[in-house]
Amino acid sequence: MLAPRPAVFGDYPLRKDDIAGSVVCIVCFFVLAVTNMIIFRRNLARGHKFVPSGAMFGLCMARIVTFSMRLAYTTHPSNVNISIAASIFIAAGVVILFVLNVVFSQRVFTAQHPSRAYVGSLFFNIMKMYYISIIAFLIVLIVSTGVFYHTNATVMKGISQFRKVAMVYFTLAAFMPILIVTAAYAIPRSEHDKTWPVHYAHWVGKYSGVYSPDPRNMPSATDFYSEIRDGDNRTPVHVIPPSDRGAREVSLALIIVPSVILTFATAVRTASSFVTAEEIFKPWFDYRVTMYLCIALTEISVEITWIIGRVDLRFYIPDNDKQWKKLAAVAGNEKVGVMDLDVDEETEVEPERANRSSVEVEVGDKSRQG
Repeated sequence: MLAPRPAVFGDYPLRKDDIAGSVVCIVCFFVLAVTNMIIFRRNLARGHKFVPSGAMFGLCMARIVTFSMRLAYTTHPSNVNISIAASIFIAAGVVILFVLNVVFSQRVFTAQHPSRAYVGSLFFNIMKMYYISIIAFLIVLIVSTGVFYHTNATVMKGISQFRKVAMVYFTLAAFMPILIVTAAYAIPRSEHDKTWPVHYAHWVGKYSGVYSPDPRNMPSATDFYSEIRDGDNRTPVHVIPPSDRGAREVSLALIIVPSVILTFATAVRTASSFVTAEEIFKPWFDYRVTMYLCIALTEISVEITWIIGRVDLRFYIPDNDKQWKKLAAVAGNEKVGVMDLDVDEETEVEPERANRSSVEVEVGDKSRQG
C-alpha cells in the first residue's frame, strides 16, 4: 500500500479545476503585461524613465510562465521536473512586488529626511544591503525548492529548514514598507531636512488618468543646474514630488494597502511550509483555491492598484531619467553660467563640480563688464 502524499501549498493539480483557473490567470497577467509595457514605453518616449514599470511587466511575464507550468503539470502530473519548475516560479515571482514596495517606501523616507537618506548615507547603505539580502534569500528559496525532492531524508530536512527561514524573511520583507513609511513620519524633520538641497520632477502636471509628462514642459539644462550656496558641500537629493503636489494620503495608501495584502498572502504561504500534514487531512491554507487567492488574485490586485494610482508619476525621481543625463552633459559642455539663477529650496540641485571654476570666471567677467 502506498503511503499517503504530503499536503503541499496549492494542492496537486486537477484537470477540471486547474486548467480553467490557470488559463484565466494567464489571460489576466497578459493584459497587465501589455498595460505595463505601454505605460513604460510611452513614458520612455517622453523622457520619463520609470524602471519599476518594467519590473511590473517582468512579474506579469513570470506569472504567465508560472501558470503555464501549472497547466503542464496538470496534464503531466507524474513529471517531477515540471512539478519542480512550477514550484520554483510560484515561490520566486512575488519577490518583485516586495522589492518595488520597499523602493517606494524608501523614496518616501528620502523625501521626508534627505539629510539622512542621500546617496552614500547610512540609511542608503543599509537599504542597499537589504536589497542584497532579499536576492540572497531568493536564491536560497529557488535552490531549496529545486532540490527538495532529494531522496535523502536528512538532506530534505535541512533543505526544509532553509525554506522556512527564507519564507519568514519574505514575510518580513512584505511588511517592511509599513515600518519605513511609519518611521518617515514618526521621526521629526530636522532643520537640515527642511533646508537640504533637493530636486523633484516639478514639470509633471498631474498624477491620474492617462496623463503622460510633456517633454516640452521639462526645464532646460540651466534650470536643472542651479548653483548651491557657497560653502555648501551637502549631497543634493533627487526626491519624489512633495505632499502638496501629489496627495500624500494617496501615495501612502499605494504603499500600505499592498503591503498589508502581500504580508497576509506571504504569511499564509509561510504557514504552509511550517505545517506537515497528509493530503487527505490538509489544512485550509494548502487548498488550491488558497493558492490562486494568495498568488494570482493578490498580485493582480496590487498591480491594478499601482497602475490606477499611477505610481509611475507619484514615485518618480528625475535621477533615473535619460533626459536628465543628457541635460547634464549639455550643461557641462556649454559651461552654463548658473550662479545668477534664483534657487528654489524645493528644486535646488547639484551643479557640475568640475565646471565650478569656469562658471565663476564667466560671472566675474560679467560683473566687470557691468
